[in-house]
Amino acid sequence: MDITFIHDLLVRGIIGISDRERAQPQDILINLALFGDVSQAAETDRIEDCINYRTIAKKITAYVERAGRYTVEALAADIARLCLEEPAVVGVRVRVEKPGAVRFARSVGVEIERFRDSKTNPAMHQAYILLGSNIEPEVNIAAAIERLKESCVVNAISSIWETEAVGSPGPRFLNAVVWLSTPLDLEALKNQILAPIEQALGRVRTSDKNAPRTIDLDVLIYDEQILDNNVWQRDFIALPLAELRPDLSRSTNSESLAEIAQRLRSASSAFVRSDLHHLSRLR
Repeated sequence: MDITFIHDLLVRGIIGISDRERAQPQDILINLALFGDVSQAAETDRIEDCINYRTIAKKITAYVERAGRYTVEALAADIARLCLEEPAVVGVRVRVEKPGAVRFARSVGVEIERFRDSKTNPAMHQAYILLGSNIEPEVNIAAAIERLKESCVVNAISSIWETEAVGSPGPRFLNAVVWLSTPLDLEALKNQILAPIEQALGRVRTSDKNAPRTIDLDVLIYDEQILDNNVWQRDFIALPLAELRPDLSRSTNSESLAEIAQRLRSASSAFVRSDLHHLSRLR
């Protein structure tokens, strides 16, 4: 079996059980061996036929930075799941290490192997969903997050941001971005998951697209395709999304989303609702 590897991916995140370990991020060293047939890529010399290690590395980094797992065993299993969601990856060897965790040892960790059964574990799509509410927003944002957890695999949740209403003098909004994995195509995700959640939470659409609403669920990114160009212009989108995907950019030489978000924030009244930090936890 062909192997594509990612060697010594260093990420900072919360890992461990002690109060000291839970208090601040620490170095986590990750090595991946991705099993998959690369013969087509060898023949065509096309990047589209390769295992996309760049996308996988970005996914793993974003996840580990926010997962807050207690054990390396659980984190390694999570990373294996994310790798196996890629269509071209049929198996993976994951090694997760905590450098300096034990005195006189360079690192401690675990190494696991997992393989995908295409019948029971289909390849998954990645989507980033913008949540917005300015009618009972604390209640409705929380409810929407819980319903997404019930119907999809939620990988990460941004902070909850309070932002100004756009296009109307309505109440201020709460916004967040949820990164999820789903076997559904884009239209099925909208019609079978997002629309029913909006309906259940009392979303009423009128001719005024800027009217106050209980909840909005909009797909920003689906399988690395950016579906809303306001990502680059609106603080209520850029700020939460940049927490999960700071690397995004329009082109190779353009500003990253992290840089754009920083610039937008300097001219914005948006702020993180620290009292709602618990809503960003995965478990």
